[in-house]
Amino acid sequence: MIVRSIAGGVEVLAPAKLNLFLEVAGRRPDGYHEIESLMVAVDLFDELTFREEEGGGIALACDDPSLPVDGRNLVVRAAELLMSESGCRSGARIALKKAIPAQAGLAGGSSDAAATLVALDRLWNLGTPPERLAELAGRIGSDVAFFLNGPTAVCRGRGELVEAVSLPVPLHFVLVAPKVGLSTADVYHRLRPPETPKPIGPALAALAAGDPVELGRSLFNRLQPVAETIRPELAGLRDALANLGPHLCGSLMSGSGSAYFGLGRDAASAERAADALKPLGLGWVRVVTCGP
Repeated sequence: MIVRSIAGGVEVLAPAKLNLFLEVAGRRPDGYHEIESLMVAVDLFDELTFREEEGGGIALACDDPSLPVDGRNLVVRAAELLMSESGCRSGARIALKKAIPAQAGLAGGSSDAAATLVALDRLWNLGTPPERLAELAGRIGSDVAFFLNGPTAVCRGRGELVEAVSLPVPLHFVLVAPKVGLSTADVYHRLRPPETPKPIGPALAALAAGDPVELGRSLFNRLQPVAETIRPELAGLRDALANLGPHLCGSLMSGSGSAYFGLGRDAASAERAADALKPLGLGWVRVVTCGP
């Protein structure tokens, strides 16, 4: 997340995330699922600007007409929660420019919500302690707290328990977002958790060693087969990435889908993979990076 002051307000670049590892251990008593995930933030950003509204209230404008701008939007929910919990009487005008595809497993809405907490805390001069912001983030959504701790972290619980981990070398990905989307709730509803969860250790060891080849071998997502059952056409995208072996160390669906990514051996390999994928018409293609 990139936060900067601008004339009369605050601007935030809110990043997308990729899941390099995602295991689902089972359903919790609260109805959520217990997960363990290695997540990275990448340089694909929604852009949000925040300015104080002297009359109070929260007003959101978005350049994507398909998205709601009322309490159904996590940006509005985050703003209203921070206002309520802090007792702040100020309001805010928020403008959101979307670049992160929706229903793609990239957590654009969650990232926007985290950006809202951080930006309004600055705009309203609240000085909220980081642990309090993290608690509020966990109440908004499972992925929100990650974006307060990126760019690389292990997320547990339902996703709100975040442990930052170091990233010794930049990681370069080719990212493909197909035109079809997937409902996170639908994917989880159809999931049958394993009797023996897959350990995250090999993925963390490969990350710590800065070894993209070994990390590529450790990529894992328990939700991917379920998503591909719901949307069989995604198999074509999966196979296209698998066929780019000379350029990629591995490939995977992110989160509950529908976006897929390939991990490049280096920046040039990711670019070559993107060049090979663009003529296939499988969806929106972009090279993204997570790096120190």
